[in-house]
Amino acid sequence: MTIREIISSDKTWSRAEPSSPNSVDALLSGSGLPLPQAYLTFLELCNGGEGELPVQPLWFQIWPAQKVLEYNHGYEVEKFLPGFVGFGSNGGGELLAFDTRQGEPWPVVAVPFIPMEESHAVQVAPDFHTLAEMFGEEEREEDG
Repeated sequence: MTIREIISSDKTWSRAEPSSPNSVDALLSGSGLPLPQAYLTFLELCNGGEGELPVQPLWFQIWPAQKVLEYNHGYEVEKFLPGFVGFGSNGGGELLAFDTRQGEPWPVVAVPFIPMEESHAVQVAPDFHTLAEMFGEEEREEDG
């Protein structure tokens, strides 16, 4: 599925209105990083959203483009997690971030806000597109 198809699918999750081109441009210039195209397309179509995930952390909240730099600064992501860029949370105690320390595609990780340390980062998805494909899905039952 493309990001456009994911946004328009019948999966149940809350979608925000599209972002303004200026918000995405400001995010790109302020971050100084070539953010994943799937993520940028997502923001252009829907400037944030939230809902269930079938994997830990079980819930996602994607921040609006105009808040990403502000929240990264406020949470001191660069200080505590060099090489990571936060773009959302689980609505509770975990940051959702791109791990930019390796080549693209950047994995999506969840990191507790306390302690906000690299050693506590857990991969949620290998990239943003894979994460988006899980939006609105309930936790999968373990076979047993």
